[in-house]
Amino acid sequence: MIQTDSTGAYLKEIGRYPLLSHEEEIQLARQAKAGNLRAKQRMIECNLRLVVSIAKKHQNRGLPFMDLIQEGSIGLSRAVEKFEPEQGYRFSTYAYWWIRQGITRSIQNNSRVIRLPVWHWQTGNQIKQTQRQLSQEFGREPTLAELAEAMEIDLDKLKQNMHHLQDVLSLDMQVGKEQDTTLGELIEAEQSTPTHLELLNQSEEVSSYLSLLDERQRYVIVQRYGLEDGEAKTMQDIGQQLGVSRERIRQIINKAMKKLQKNSDLATEIKTA
Repeated sequence: MIQTDSTGAYLKEIGRYPLLSHEEEIQLARQAKAGNLRAKQRMIECNLRLVVSIAKKHQNRGLPFMDLIQEGSIGLSRAVEKFEPEQGYRFSTYAYWWIRQGITRSIQNNSRVIRLPVWHWQTGNQIKQTQRQLSQEFGREPTLAELAEAMEIDLDKLKQNMHHLQDVLSLDMQVGKEQDTTLGELIEAEQSTPTHLELLNQSEEVSSYLSLLDERQRYVIVQRYGLEDGEAKTMQDIGQQLGVSRERIRQIINKAMKKLQKNSDLATEIKTA
């Protein structure tokens, strides 16, 4: 890793903060839950080396190293707010997933700022112009089939073009017979190619952690921390998906975290960061 002066100064700065013992974690977490901002800040400061460790593994993917650290630190702050010390697992195990979600989501968002060839932009402009013309003619947004017919191109070809042009088209365009689906939702549902974030999540690092869990635990962790789409789900949402209560989802997460804590090497990662 090539260090700039600012990066080196930052790494030197966070090296001053000692690692917390389990007892200190519990005490600070309880104080933070009670609204003690200094306790929350100390938990964040003493775990910044974990952020750096995770950020290092996501370099060269479109974002500067310090930007990765910043996004990971936001995830760390969220982990402090959500952490429940009474559950028995170490904070580093819990925070790992929030930090990683913050970093990978920022990479995903950045990857949407793409550089398109001129012909892509010309195609995008043609689609938008045709869309506006049909909207005026019909008094509503056109369906994809109507748009393809007006442009005299194959429907599948139109969908393919739109998949590559999501950043220059209105993803809020209503499509479908009932006009109740957005273009963005349709493209996402009909494309089988893995997204950039999904490819990131196929890394050996995450796979090795998730392989420690049973199928239901793995599903809940993936949904809770947005490991597939970058969108963290609430325990209530996951419970509705599985037909169980929010409390049951909490129990599954707690059991999964304890299993990960028992088998993971996160403590080693922090010490060697």
